[in-house]
Amino acid sequence: MTTSGVDSSTVPQVANTGRVSARADAGVPIGGNVIAAWRSWWTWTPGNGTHNLQISWNVIGKNSTVFIIASEIDSHGTRFVAAAPIRVSSVAPGNGVVNFKIHIEWNKPIPMRTDVMVFN
Repeated sequence: MTTSGVDSSTVPQVANTGRVSARADAGVPIGGNVIAAWRSWWTWTPGNGTHNLQISWNVIGKNSTVFIIASEIDSHGTRFVAAAPIRVSSVAPGNGVVNFKIHIEWNKPIPMRTDVMVFN
């Protein structure tokens, strides 16, 4: 994906991913018009600045509702709140992918984790 033009920034790259086991009653409607919910996470190489990123995941469709949160992580992959503001914006699901903008407001690259929740 592309960066926002910040010369001193580093684009994060996917380092690892994890899937949370499916619900035992995955075929049962959850409520309202939601019939399936999926949750997963991705860790990213250190980055900073503002970048357009993409996650490929076959459960995402163009009409999915996708929530993404981002957190700084330590060397063990544990999430924590630190001084660096990290924000997610402009989430746009497509067929098999979700595109989003990440804002890592720090003067040097830091590692992060994105947690993703998909509702279909």
